Amino acid sequence: MRYRTSVLRRAPLNAAALLVLLLAPAAKAADEQDPFADAKPPPESARRPNQELVPAKPTEPEEPPPVGPVERLPPTAYPAWTPRGLVGGSLWLSGNMHGMPWPYYPKTGIGVSGYAWLDTGYETIDRGNNANQPDLKQLVNQGRAVLRVTPTYSGDSFYVQGQAELVGNKDQTQVQPQVADLDDLWIRVGQWKKWDVQIGRFEAFEVYHFGMGMDLNTLERKGADDQIRTPPDVYGLTSIVYRQSGVGNVALHGYLGDYIRGELLGQFGFDVSPPLNTTGVRGTVVVDLGKVKAKLAGDLRKQFAYVSTSKESRFQRGVSAALQLVLDPWVELGVNAAAGLTDHYNPINTTDPNASMGDFDGANSFTDVDGGAFLNFRLAADLLAGTGVNYNHQTDQVTGSFNHLQTFAAIQYFLGKRLLIKVVGSYAKSHIGAALQTPWDDTMFSGRLRIMYLF
Repeated sequence: MRYRTSVLRRAPLNAAALLVLLLAPAAKAADEQDPFADAKPPPESARRPNQELVPAKPTEPEEPPPVGPVERLPPTAYPAWTPRGLVGGSLWLSGNMHGMPWPYYPKTGIGVSGYAWLDTGYETIDRGNNANQPDLKQLVNQGRAVLRVTPTYSGDSFYVQGQAELVGNKDQTQVQPQVADLDDLWIRVGQWKKWDVQIGRFEAFEVYHFGMGMDLNTLERKGADDQIRTPPDVYGLTSIVYRQSGVGNVALHGYLGDYIRGELLGQFGFDVSPPLNTTGVRGTVVVDLGKVKAKLAGDLRKQFAYVSTSKESRFQRGVSAALQLVLDPWVELGVNAAAGLTDHYNPINTTDPNASMGDFDGANSFTDVDGGAFLNFRLAADLLAGTGVNYNHQTDQVTGSFNHLQTFAAIQYFLGKRLLIKVVGSYAKSHIGAALQTPWDDTMFSGRLRIMYLF
């Protein structure tokens, strides 16, 4: 090859040789052309009688776009159109990113993420009617791990996303078949940062925020629990905001610039606790200016019996609101409020056994009023402290009155922006004033150590 190259470099090129060199590739390309490409039938005048047309070569179907790589979700998947909160703080870790759609993954691929936490704790509950139920001293060792898989197709004008969260539970009080679970399972389609429709199992937009304590599935979140009558909780959280068993959601989300987000959510399905058919709707607006975040939601929920022999039903309606302030990187704080009404119609009226089936059940129809506040502040670069308080008041339509006061203090170190080490101490007191019973109070003290890995 070197020899030929040297000869060509030295040999003079005349016009004929140059023409041959220029035409040779074209001739070769013409020889290699597909004889069926762009084949056209000969004109009628050129055909012989009974001559069959040569069929054109069928075109191959277009291949679907290739699926991108499987990768751990990058930091950009957790959007921050406005500051979410102090890095490592509870607002920064908020489950739905203040309504910003996540994971934000504007490409075709499969994102993988998740977390794992382990809690070691101790709890005491002194019950005011311990003649009917014992006091409690409990050592707790539990954990939870979530593997999140998010396949995404991102086109020029729209995207499609699916997500499944596979859950492993570690709780010594649970038998083996109950250690596996599923959190999210949804499909979402829309245009990035403009709108989307989401359907499946997922949490609604968060409004009521507790702070660095009172995490779900923890000692201080349950508070001063009672075996006879569960103390009241914040209206609407377990019934429509959190994921329910057997109930699915469909939501329309809209985004007005970086600062205003809205959710119109509908519910449909069978709620296993209590076992009733469920329909509902909830509207939420988030105005997020970064330093100041205002959130407002209102909901309606109707439940009815699934067997023809029962006329049981329940009707709920309520509102919730929150105002939050973020002075990054030093302080974040917020206040919450919620109120709701619940009307219950029971097959057997608990206050009048002679009443007809389906009559109004005043003992299980409630008015709820809730309020709370939290404060998180930075002590050092990766060291945060926080405190919070929450109060629930519930009154039934007979004579019952129920209160639940919960407080906590926490300190947390964020190691390598991946490992959270947090200590939480809490106090709670519940007042159980059920009708036709002597009222009593329960008091709880608890402490726990959480180690949580984010990936």
